Amino acid sequence: MNASALSPAAITLLTILKARGYERRAEPFQLSSGGTSHDYVDCRSALAAGDALQAAAEAVLDVIGASGVRYDAVGGMTMGADPIAHAVAVVGGTSWFSVRKEAKGHGKGKRVEGAAIGAGTPVVVVDDVTSTGGAIVKTLDALDEVGADVVLATVLLDRGPAARAVIEARGVRYVPVLTWDDFGIEPILL
Repeated sequence: MNASALSPAAITLLTILKARGYERRAEPFQLSSGGTSHDYVDCRSALAAGDALQAAAEAVLDVIGASGVRYDAVGGMTMGADPIAHAVAVVGGTSWFSVRKEAKGHGKGKRVEGAAIGAGTPVVVVDDVTSTGGAIVKTLDALDEVGADVVLATVLLDRGPAARAVIEARGVRYVPVLTWDDFGIEPILL
């Protein structure tokens, strides 16, 4: 996308992320994806206040609405997706779910928590920031285990072209809210 194609909610989110979560570092640092960057975007800190979380939810809901999909729940890999999924559920009047890295060793031993997600349940997968789509792929794996129907995947900020390729290779439609280009930073190329 480019800035002129962004929804008003996405523009608000962009402004918030730049003001509250962006840092340009003199020395490059390593991302969890393995890439390096001078640009650090901390969505957890940027979205810690209610107004920012509401803006993120509204921007995600705009992407979902423009995609024309029907879904029962929204969620993704804990920790990055949790606040976004909760906010979308509240603002959008739907349910949320969270995917654990591993199934619990006690209780019901579930890996997908929150809303009851089962065979054919239409869901939207969210994450905060991605470079390679790794957390989304792990989420897709967990949702495959329970038979969910992933109708869309989205992130607040896509930092490079790799995520689209791996997500769409899984047969899932992918529409990020913001990209590196919208943010004005160099893409992560792996």
